[in-house]
Amino acid sequence: MTPLVELITAWDAYAGQADKPAVADFCAQYLRKQTKKKKDKSVETPAPDMDGLISELIGRMSGMHTIYAKMMMKEWPDIELEWFYLLNVIKYKKEARKTDIISLCMMEQSTGIDILNRMKKRALITEKNDPADKRAKLISITEKGNALLYKSGSSLFKVSYILYHDVEEEDKQALIRIMGQVHNRSRPLLAEGKQLKLDDILTERYGKNALAEVEVAFARLVKEREKMLAERRKEEPIDDIIRSLYK
Repeated sequence: MTPLVELITAWDAYAGQADKPAVADFCAQYLRKQTKKKKDKSVETPAPDMDGLISELIGRMSGMHTIYAKMMMKEWPDIELEWFYLLNVIKYKKEARKTDIISLCMMEQSTGIDILNRMKKRALITEKNDPADKRAKLISITEKGNALLYKSGSSLFKVSYILYHDVEEEDKQALIRIMGQVHNRSRPLLAEGKQLKLDDILTERYGKNALAEVEVAFARLVKEREKMLAERRKEEPIDDIIRSLYK
């Protein structure tokens, strides 16, 4: 089979399965499959803990974002960073219950309610009784809240610009697509499983063997990391080893 025929055949197979066939998605999928084939043909080596590396990188990027954001907040010592995220949700919801706003911001209810109460005292939001449920309150943003949202949003946009402006457009689209899929798949599970233990969520999502598989995978990861450190040359900085994991 010639390369062109192989490519056309692969497109036909992809287009037959995809809801909305897109050239960019096809190319990304095709390249992933070709990379996997090359790996399968090569000598087997321990696969890196990609799940853990992704979590670690997301955590590090979140930490960087927080550090930059706190640099911004030094200009306004009487403002809380969480106000921006809550105000942003309230603005787009126009009117919403406290519990819904807090949930969308991925906060604990007690923490979110305390923050919303402080925002109300600063006249950033107003609340009124919910006609559909007298026990609930509907929150709206005020003009003062709108002004603060724009002001803080402008500064946080600078943070995002510093962190991500140099990333290629295609890579940004791929990141947004991938992380969007993870978010959309994980958020409902998190919302429904707040009262569950992690072991319960794992078993419910991946089956009764999930806990044993996770234990084995973690033990293998620890062994691989220990081996990597044991083989480290004395003159090799440990930071370089850590950075090499992200390549």
